[in-house]
Amino acid sequence: MRVFFSIILLFQLVSGQSVTASVDVNQLAVNETFTFKIDTKDADNMPRINLAPLEKNFTIISGPAQQTSYQWINGKATSSKTLTWTLVPNQKGQLTIPALTVTVDGKKLKTKPIRINVKGSGQVVNKDELFLLAEIDQDEVYVGEQVTVTYKLYTRVQMSLEDIKYPESVGFWTEELSVPRPPRFNQTTINGVLYNVATLYKVALFPTKTGELELTPMTVRCNVQIQKKRKRQRSIFDDPFFNNFFNETVQKVLRTESRKIRVKPYPAGQPANFTGAVGEFKLAASVDTDKVKANEAVTYYVELQGTGNLNMFSLPKLDFPETMEVFPPTASFEQKQLWDQFTGNMKWEYILIPRQAGKVFLPRIELAYFNPKDEQFHSISSRSVELNISPAKDQLTSGTSGFTKEEIALLGQDIHYNVTSPRSWIERGSRGIPIWVWTSYILAAGLFLAPVTFTRYQQQRIATTGQRMSHRALKRALKSLQTQSSIENVAFTVYTYLKERWQLKTDKMDPLFVEQELNGIIPPEELEGLIQLLKDCDAGRYSPETMTDQDIAGTAGKLLKKMDSHA
Repeated sequence: MRVFFSIILLFQLVSGQSVTASVDVNQLAVNETFTFKIDTKDADNMPRINLAPLEKNFTIISGPAQQTSYQWINGKATSSKTLTWTLVPNQKGQLTIPALTVTVDGKKLKTKPIRINVKGSGQVVNKDELFLLAEIDQDEVYVGEQVTVTYKLYTRVQMSLEDIKYPESVGFWTEELSVPRPPRFNQTTINGVLYNVATLYKVALFPTKTGELELTPMTVRCNVQIQKKRKRQRSIFDDPFFNNFFNETVQKVLRTESRKIRVKPYPAGQPANFTGAVGEFKLAASVDTDKVKANEAVTYYVELQGTGNLNMFSLPKLDFPETMEVFPPTASFEQKQLWDQFTGNMKWEYILIPRQAGKVFLPRIELAYFNPKDEQFHSISSRSVELNISPAKDQLTSGTSGFTKEEIALLGQDIHYNVTSPRSWIERGSRGIPIWVWTSYILAAGLFLAPVTFTRYQQQRIATTGQRMSHRALKRALKSLQTQSSIENVAFTVYTYLKERWQLKTDKMDPLFVEQELNGIIPPEELEGLIQLLKDCDAGRYSPETMTDQDIAGTAGKLLKKMDSHA
């Protein structure tokens, strides 16, 4: 074996080193991937390549993958080391992979340029059948104002997600609002065309500087099923039954279009104590107790609630009385799960130890913030907290100013009492049944009666299931209409409400059945409005332009409220 590798090394020294760049295809469509390889001959180590020159016209999807091989042909030994990347073009036209500098065992070699012809569309799918869209709620904001970006995938073909590259926009503070895993597809209609749409990512962006900022595109790699092209005459295999046998899966890369955000500076009149808070906020301060003894700890809470760039600014420095020892605060943040706004609570906890008896007032906190809704600066403040400090019981304790902060913080943990309440004694000669005996009897009786009581309770709940569902039918229906106002959901919600509220015994309902069942139960004008609503829902499935989802959902909610009083 040593002789074999010695021969290989000898041939490497004689033959020299070379480097080659290649691609698997040189004609493709936008958003189609191709393979780019760098192959080195007779190299001892893996080559090092700077790919920065090609990133202007191409995006790296994956790589590099490494491969090493040895060959012995006609008595000559060769070795090769290969690096492979998956790339996708950024635009259509004649693109060029420039000559790249490759470092091989300390030597710098150059590859040859490669020309690639990129067409506007290819055989995979048309642009209107599968695309990625970035929706922004506003494109002109102030510094620190929230921009909500929603990335949605629209498809009319069979596909599966392979990989998602989430954007990392420069010049923005990012807070994730929603990352569905896995994404859920729903149906929607665009210009009368039915699509399956899924929200892949929802993020709140807060610009950190003025000017025109660009959103980094989001990249999605997916596998799409297409039908193979067959050049032959029509036969029995053209029947749709055989479609799955002649389908193939190809990879497609989707990217959002470039979007720009214009960031404006704050208007004139910025307060001196403004630290960058943008949004709407409330501020409060409190203590765990307002009466404390000297050298005992008290906790001072500061809570900030609101919607905005909560993680991008800090509170002004607090000036506590000199007679207090203050420990560094601990901060916590709790985000509220709202769909479009970054909302939450910031909380700071200060540990304070007063060293002298008397009455002190903890500092009042003021915060200046900018509200983009009215484009004005505002100021909020907490109330001043009064703290009554009484002298310490032990004079020695009050004079222990030589302790460090760490020792004082651990004083409450050093002593653990085994008994914290006085013992109860029983006089000798006294008669009476001990409490544990009574407890045992009561517990035994409870265990004996528990199954009977539970069974009756369960039977009662089963018997009144329909009645309980009837009482809560309106509440569930209104909540469903507010959550999703599509025409399909409105029809489903109304039929479900009618079944639960009037305890109808069938799931197959239509306007005619509802009219027969409720005739004489609810007033004629309300019944007529209900039947018309159900017919509008049926018609809306085939002609969505006749009425918007919000209109029909609002009409359904008002009608159900009127009908509920007659149940």
